[in-house]
Amino acid sequence: MTRAAVFDLWDTLAAWPHEDMTPLLHAVGLGPDEWASPDHRDRRWTGAFRGYLDWLGLDPRAAARAGEIRTETTRRALVPVDGALSVLDELRGRGLRLGLVSNCSSEVGELWDESPFGGRFDAVVLSADVAMCKPDPRIYRLALERLGVVPRDAVFVGDGDSDELAGAEGVGMKAIQLGSRAGWHGRRIDSLGELPALV
Repeated sequence: MTRAAVFDLWDTLAAWPHEDMTPLLHAVGLGPDEWASPDHRDRRWTGAFRGYLDWLGLDPRAAARAGEIRTETTRRALVPVDGALSVLDELRGRGLRLGLVSNCSSEVGELWDESPFGGRFDAVVLSADVAMCKPDPRIYRLALERLGVVPRDAVFVGDGDSDELAGAEGVGMKAIQLGSRAGWHGRRIDSLGELPALV
């Protein structure tokens, strides 16, 4: 019996504006490949964004500007994709507990309560707050603990980035992919509107 639905954030409930990254990359003095490298990505995802900027060695003025750009980009991105809120409301109306597990930098947590998502989840676990990322089993277990459910009673829904679906299955959750990112061969849906019929 499914008692909880746990969601990924980016490219699942909200779309990250990849095309808006150019101003930020210019501000931090990095190319796209270096920005996306595992070392840089993991530093952004497991601590304060300001700490990442300090690690880059930016002077205070440049760091402040980069922080402003990142915050504004994230604020614009924290908008539900079509149908997301109605699906969340339907699942909650059916008595399911709702969770979120996201690999993200710290400004997501700083902006969360003012976003349309604020107050809609029973457990929100953000990698920058807990210093661990999907697919680390501990981040799923932490969400399940906060939700008060065992893995077999929870479903995880995500686009499949960061091996998040396999990570969820690895701790005993059911996993459903939203979209068609390569590498996943389990259950999948094309839109969030299909989810309520499966849980």
